[in-house]
This record gives sequence, structure tokens and C-alpha cells, in this order.
Amino acid sequence: MDGLLDEPVTLQMSARIWAGIDAGVDNVVALAAQNGDEQVMHIGQTIRQAGWDQVPWVNGDWPPMNQIIAIRLTRAQWRFAADEARKSIAVCEALHDDESAQLNRDALAVIEAAAL
Repeated sequence: MDGLLDEPVTLQMSARIWAGIDAGVDNVVALAAQNGDEQVMHIGQTIRQAGWDQVPWVNGDWPPMNQIIAIRLTRAQWRFAADEARKSIAVCEALHDDESAQLNRDALAVIEAAAL
């Protein structure tokens, strides 16, 4: 089973959804740094770096938010991103941040549709 977690999976989504995943993982990395959780910091940083390497930058800028992009991560990385999006939904709802809660739901739907 562990071998499956290392399997790379490419998902397509809008740049907006990936931007939300990236921002959410950035928050997790920042909290992990404060708490000294090097394992979470490492996986979060590798997810973000993989995204940065794959985003089709436009003259050094993020692509249009409605542009469909493809991001390839391992199953383990996608599961990490899904778990964090799931946790963030409740936090955003408690803060009455409906837009962020919806963005996390959209990210979760894209990831879960791949049966990860």
C-alpha cells in the first residue's frame, strides 16, 4: 500500500483552485514552523515547490485564475492537501469566510474525484 502513496497523480484544476491549495499549504507550513514540526514543514514545502515548478507562469505572473492547469503530486501529497482543505473548511465557516470555505470545498472535490 505504501508504494501507492508514492505514485504520482496529475490533476487538472483552475489556477484559482491551485492558488487556494498553495495558500492553504503555506499556512500549514507556517504553523508547523512555529511548532517545530519538521515533517509537516517538509511535505508542505515539497507540495508548494512542485506547484511552483509546474504552474504555467505568464511573464513571471500567476496565470489567469480561470485557466485550467495540471499539477502532478504523489498520492500522499494530494492526501495531505485534501486533509488540510477539509480542516480549513470548518475554520473558514466559523470565521464566516464563505469564499474561502467554498474554495476549500472546490479543492477537496477536485482531489477526491481522483479517488485519492
